[in-house]
Amino acid sequence: MKKITLKELAEVLNMSVSTVSRALSDHPDISEGTKKKVKEASVLYNYTPNLRARYLRTKSSGLVALILPEYNMFFIPALMKAISDVVNEQNYSLLIFQSDDSYEKELDIIEYCNQISVDGILLSIGTGFDHKKDLMELSTGGAPIVLLDRVWPNERISHVSIEGEKISERAVKYLSDMGHQHIIGVFGSMDLTITKTRHKGFLDGLKDFDQKVKGKALIIEADDDVENVLSKILKENPETTALYLMSDEVAMKVYYFLNKNGYRIPEDISVLSISDGTLPFLIHPKITHFYHSPTEIGRRAATILFEQMKSNEPSVQDVRIECELVELDSVKNLKEAAKG
Repeated sequence: MKKITLKELAEVLNMSVSTVSRALSDHPDISEGTKKKVKEASVLYNYTPNLRARYLRTKSSGLVALILPEYNMFFIPALMKAISDVVNEQNYSLLIFQSDDSYEKELDIIEYCNQISVDGILLSIGTGFDHKKDLMELSTGGAPIVLLDRVWPNERISHVSIEGEKISERAVKYLSDMGHQHIIGVFGSMDLTITKTRHKGFLDGLKDFDQKVKGKALIIEADDDVENVLSKILKENPETTALYLMSDEVAMKVYYFLNKNGYRIPEDISVLSISDGTLPFLIHPKITHFYHSPTEIGRRAATILFEQMKSNEPSVQDVRIECELVELDSVKNLKEAAKG
C-alpha cells in the first residue's frame, strides 16, 4: 500500500493536522479515545512519520544509537532488550550498530550517528579504542554519550559497569574460604579494560593472603589454541584445585576442554566464573558464579542517557553495579571434604 502523508491522514480522519500530530506524539492535551483512533488509522493507512520533519519541528530525531563491539549469545541479547525497553518507554526508536571490535569502524559509526542527528549514543568500546584521545573528542560536541559494560573510567563521560577488581578479589577469597590454595585465573584479551581490572583484582586478591593462597593468571587471546594453553598450564601446575574464569566466553571454552580431557567438576577441579546467569544453568554441573546483570546495566545506562539528553548541564556519573554470588554445583568445599 502507498504511504500517505500526515495531511492526508488528517483529511481521512476529518481532523486538523496539529491534532493528528499531537495524538501520534501522545500529547497530554489529546484524549485517549482520539489517540487510539488516530494510531489505528495510521496503521491502517500505512502512515510513517517523517523523521526529518520531526527534527525540524522539535530539534529531536527521536533516535538513540547503541554501538556494540560484537554480538554474542550470552550478555548482549538481555542488554539490548533492557535498553530497548527504556527507549520505547520514552517513545524513542533504537538503532543498533556493531563495530566488529574495530576502532576505525567505531569512529565511523559515531560520526554517522551525529550526521543523522541521533539524540544520544550508548557505547560499549572495542579493543582498539585510544582512550585518552578519543574520550576527549567524544566529550566535546555531538550527541550525549554514555559508556556501558566495556568502559574506560574517566571524568568526562558517564559510564556504567561492574566492580571488576572487587569481584575478582571476592572470587579469590571465596575459593580460599572453600579450602582452595592453588588457583588459576583465566582471562581474555588484555586489550580490554574489563580484562585488566578483573586480572588486577585477581592478583590483588592473591596478595591479600600473603602466599597462603597461590595462583597464576592465564591470558587467552582470540587466536590462541585454547586446548594447548590450558593443557600446558595444568600440567605445569598439577597442584591446582580451582579455576577462576572472567566471563561466559572463557567459561564455555574451559568447560569444553575440561570435559573433553576427562576432568570431573568439581571432584577433580572446581570452577568459579563471572556470568550473565544464562550459561551456568545450561551445562552440567551448573557453574557457581558472580551474577553480572545485563538487564541492570542496560536500564541504568539508558536511563542516565535520557537524563543527560534532557539536561542543559548533565553531570558525569560513574555507576558500578554490584554482582551477587550464586552458589551452584561447580565448587568443591575442600575444608568440609577434609573433615569427612
